[in-house]
Amino acid sequence: MFTSFQRLSAPFALAGLSSALLLSACNNGGGTAQNTEGSSPASTNAAGGGKRYKIGFANLTEDIPFAVRVREGIQKAAKDAGNVDLVTADNKLDGATASANADNFITQGVQGVIEFQTDEKFGKSIMEKFNAKKIPVIAIDIPMPGATFSGVNNPVAGQMAGKGLGEWIKKNWNGQVDALIMLELPQSGPIPAARMKASAMGWKASWARFPKPKSNISIAKTPSKKRANWFPTPSPLPNAKHIAIVCINDDTAAGAIAAAEAAGRKKDIAVVAVDASDRGREEIRKPGSPQIGSTASFPEKYGAKMMPVLLKALESGQKMPDKFYTDHVFSPKPTSTNTIPTTKNKAIFGGTRHATE
Repeated sequence: MFTSFQRLSAPFALAGLSSALLLSACNNGGGTAQNTEGSSPASTNAAGGGKRYKIGFANLTEDIPFAVRVREGIQKAAKDAGNVDLVTADNKLDGATASANADNFITQGVQGVIEFQTDEKFGKSIMEKFNAKKIPVIAIDIPMPGATFSGVNNPVAGQMAGKGLGEWIKKNWNGQVDALIMLELPQSGPIPAARMKASAMGWKASWARFPKPKSNISIAKTPSKKRANWFPTPSPLPNAKHIAIVCINDDTAAGAIAAAEAAGRKKDIAVVAVDASDRGREEIRKPGSPQIGSTASFPEKYGAKMMPVLLKALESGQKMPDKFYTDHVFSPKPTSTNTIPTTKNKAIFGGTRHATE
């Protein structure tokens, strides 16, 4: 039976994105924008006679595999386009840094921006700067007012993760669940929060008659930055042997696993997330790992979807769509009949791809 529920608000970064519980204080220098692709000034003619465009990309961080894959995909898309001078910056998981990077983009004369920043509170002021210069913006995974949203389809991805966890529990724990813990990302606002709500819906959908919790436990305190400390010791669930954990991303899942291990509770948990990033796939492959799956979001393909949309808007002067999404599929723990997709092998296993154009 399902006996209790815990909802933890944690300073985790989104969609593959890292957690403050997992990242060290290291960085790669300042957040100053740098030219990384092409060398011609914007608006001059390219070799083929076409117009060139200077586009800014501000990455969430360079410390998380998911974000690195996003950046690499955008750089490839810029190169493939043949008429893009790409200016990159590192937001370092910090709203103030993202705001400073926006100023740098404007100073450098970018004509379009792809923005990946985690703090919803800074979204409005950043967009005010770009709007004042009539610069079109695509916001990755965390929405900003007036920007085109692109990235994770949170209701779809979350429901896949929740359903995958529920199916695993029915098969491996005989449907026995003592507690459900949700690790969220409140700082990024209501859109990422929809991922967690959908996870609960997917979880419930995996049972014909969903067992209602006998008690609800709300833990409002933000966990310590020491990743082991969010798992309460002594635990309020000392007798729980089947604890289901739904995470906003794979880095959060890694923190949950480390926390449970430090508390001597690793064998009691089953963890699922949305990402299927390099880090997540590595964890899922480990024999005995409690992470039983993750919803893939294919960050390496973000650029191939976003760059054409932005270029079309710049070339035509037409408004971009309000939103468009990546594809998703749930990637479970490998068995003798499936394999985990790697960076080089993009084969999908254990689920159906959900195209969300």
